[in-house]
Amino acid sequence: MEITRRGFVQKAVLGSAAVGLSPHLASCAEPTERDTGKMLNAYYFRAHMYTMVPRQVKEDLKWMADIGTNVVSVAILEQDLRAAVENVEIIVREANKLGMEVFAVPSRWGGLLAGAPKVPSVFTIQNPQTWLVKENGDFYKDKNVGVHSSIHYNETLDFFKEAVDKIFELWNIKGIVWDEPKIYDKKDFSAEARKNISNLDDMEEHNMAFSGFFGKINEHIREKHPGKITNLFAYANWRQEVIDAMAKIDHLDYLGCDGRPWPVDAGGQVEQSGKNLLGGPGKTFIEAAKAHQKKSLLLIENHNMPAENNALMDEYLPGVMALAPDQLIYYYYPRNVDKPAENMAIIAKHLKNFR
Repeated sequence: MEITRRGFVQKAVLGSAAVGLSPHLASCAEPTERDTGKMLNAYYFRAHMYTMVPRQVKEDLKWMADIGTNVVSVAILEQDLRAAVENVEIIVREANKLGMEVFAVPSRWGGLLAGAPKVPSVFTIQNPQTWLVKENGDFYKDKNVGVHSSIHYNETLDFFKEAVDKIFELWNIKGIVWDEPKIYDKKDFSAEARKNISNLDDMEEHNMAFSGFFGKINEHIREKHPGKITNLFAYANWRQEVIDAMAKIDHLDYLGCDGRPWPVDAGGQVEQSGKNLLGGPGKTFIEAAKAHQKKSLLLIENHNMPAENNALMDEYLPGVMALAPDQLIYYYYPRNVDKPAENMAIIAKHLKNFR
């Protein structure tokens, strides 16, 4: 059944041979004035979960394409690989028709990543031998996902590799987004970590091991799925040592951060102190990416926003765009927004000029 679905997509684009582009984009018209090499990415989260109206999906994607969006990102839970196959296929197929690529955002896998929604990892629940352990022997417990799996277990690495393989098998997905890794700045005292970390008190060694984990998965993607794009972003308020560790991840195409699209001193609601794109953090990540021969990305956190913050976003979005990241991500009609239509109108007003 899965091969048939994949075959359907492949048959639809037979004959295309453009280098570096998906067959869908290769079949489009000549490049327009918008083709600047920059990437405008729409986070389109949970549209494929249970109730799904194909007509509405088409309308959503048309809105994105009309403002110059050329990538649509879909959050993929572990269980979506079996429970939402046809729904994701609808999004992928309709996005490709409009000349847009689709990225997958592995969500909550192993309790190691963000994404949507906020749920525990099935893999982690079923594999307690992999749980991340504190120095005192307790398990780390996150308010959103529960426990985390340790990256030092072969089971964890194998799970990630097999799951990304499944993504590329099922759908015409162009890239992977590692969304807010949750394991940086956490010391791991699990049995396997004790075998691999020479100094368990050295936070830098732990952070480099975490970077090495994502580098191994990226390498697997490069070797088994050539031409796919790898992305990673983290909190804008990470300290410099963690940013440097992330910037050293091997086989990573884009590196960046997420945060509110205004400076810290502008006020406004934030989920974490200092998690703002302007006033230094966005520029710091862009510089780190360039220093390690990677492209840069910024994610605008226009979700969970009270109405009074819309004016701040309107005022400062030009400053975010002026940072000139190679990829800019926004949320399409995200969660918990007071005035969603106004929020999206501001996004469209400014981002239509990004590419």
